[in-house]
Amino acid sequence: MEKFFAKFFSALFHPLLMTSVGLLILFNSGTSLAVVQPEVKKVSMIVVFLFTCVFPIGLMVMLYLTKMIKDFELSEKRERTLPLALTIILLLFTFFVMKGIPQLERAHISFLLSPVVGMILILAVNRYMKPSVHMLGLGGLMGMLLVIIVFFRAPLQPVFVMIVLAAGITGSARLILKLHTPKELLVGLLTGVLATS
Repeated sequence: MEKFFAKFFSALFHPLLMTSVGLLILFNSGTSLAVVQPEVKKVSMIVVFLFTCVFPIGLMVMLYLTKMIKDFELSEKRERTLPLALTIILLLFTFFVMKGIPQLERAHISFLLSPVVGMILILAVNRYMKPSVHMLGLGGLMGMLLVIIVFFRAPLQPVFVMIVLAAGITGSARLILKLHTPKELLVGLLTGVLATS
């Protein structure tokens, strides 16, 4: 039962969902970052969700079917290189597409660049350790929330607390599944926070 809940929370807070969740928070932050035409918000959310979640999942399925990876958890360090690199390419593509939307503010675009930076850092140290990409995603949300709470005076402290709790639950889940060490979880989390803030 413990492993079932660990898998459930790992899926619920999957890193491929975090960029979409972050953009959704920005668009509903109650700050100037939320003052975007509804059509622009809708198109932005669709583009971000497709290129940072749906297409990376499709790539993972193809890599699995062609036996280039053994499992979807990428439990071995050497199996992570290609999926991480392909995800970085999709994140970069998303960044450049979104940069071309004049209605989006610099803060929106900066947020969309932060997953690229975080994933590059994770890929750079992947040979030596296996930092948690789950924690990278949640750390990115934490860093983003800190920035908009402090600099944009967004009243999102309760959301920040919820993300911190989600990080604790997800980190515990990754430990229960024996997919990461505490050090790998911490490195992933700090990388996410630093890449975003």
